[in-house]
Amino acid sequence: MKEKEYNPKQKNEIEIDIIPILKVLLSRVWLMALVGFIVACIAFGATKLMIKPTYRCGFSAYVNNQHAQASEKSVLTNSDLAAAQQLTKTFSYILRSNTILSASLESINSKMTYDEISKMVSTEIKDETELISVYVVNQDPQTAYELANAIAKTAPAYMSQIVEGSSMKIVDYPVYSSVRYKPNYIKYAILGFIFGALIVAVIVLIRYFSDDVIRSEDEIEQRFGLPILGVLPDNTVSNKGDGDYGSYEYGYGSKAETAQEGESKA
Repeated sequence: MKEKEYNPKQKNEIEIDIIPILKVLLSRVWLMALVGFIVACIAFGATKLMIKPTYRCGFSAYVNNQHAQASEKSVLTNSDLAAAQQLTKTFSYILRSNTILSASLESINSKMTYDEISKMVSTEIKDETELISVYVVNQDPQTAYELANAIAKTAPAYMSQIVEGSSMKIVDYPVYSSVRYKPNYIKYAILGFIFGALIVAVIVLIRYFSDDVIRSEDEIEQRFGLPILGVLPDNTVSNKGDGDYGSYEYGYGSKAETAQEGESKA
C-alpha cells in the first residue's frame, strides 16, 4: 500500500468543508427560527408604535406642445415628442415650485406653509413618455386627497402661462384612498426575522471555527499537513457494559484495604 506523501505546502492551506458547516447550521435551525420569530415580533411592534402611518394620493397628467396641434393638418414628429419628453422634466420641477403649491393651498384655504407642503409632494416621470405623476403623502388621507386635487386643478392653467407653447392635461384625477402607504409592517417583520436568524447563524459559525479540538486523524492532516505515523488507544475510558474494569479503576484501593482488614481479623 502506497503511503501518503507529506507536502509541507499544506501547512499554509486551509480547506473548508461545507458539509460539516451545513450540518452545524441545520442542527441549530430551531434556534434560528425561534430568535428570528422573536426579533420579527419586536420589529413589528416597534414599527407600529413608533412610526406613524402615511397615506398617498396622486394624479397623472399629459404634457404636449400646443404648436404641434395648432391645426388639424399638423402631424406630430419625433422632434415634437422629444421636446414633450423634455418638458416633463421641466414640469416636474415647476409642479413643486412655490407658485404652484402656494396657489393650491389658497384654493382650499389651508394654513400650511410652502415648506410643509413641499416635503409632501413628489413627482414621477414615466420612462420615454409624456406622462407625469404627482403624489401627495400625508398622515391624514383626507388632507392628502384635498392637496392632490387642488394641485390637479391649479397646475394646468399656471403651466400654460409659465412655459409658453406647451400645455398640461389631467389624465387621471386624484381618488380618495384610506389604504396605508407606509410603513409596511410585514416588510419590517420579515427583515427582523432574517436579522435574528443571521445573528444566530453568525454566532454558531464563530463557535464552530473557534473550536480547536481535534476529533479525528484526518483533521490533523487537513489542518497541519502532518502524516499519521500511528494511533495510541485510549485506555482511560472503559467500554460500555464492562463493569469490572470501571470498578478496578476507581475501587482498587478500597478492595486492597478490605482484603488487608480480612487477613488481620483472621
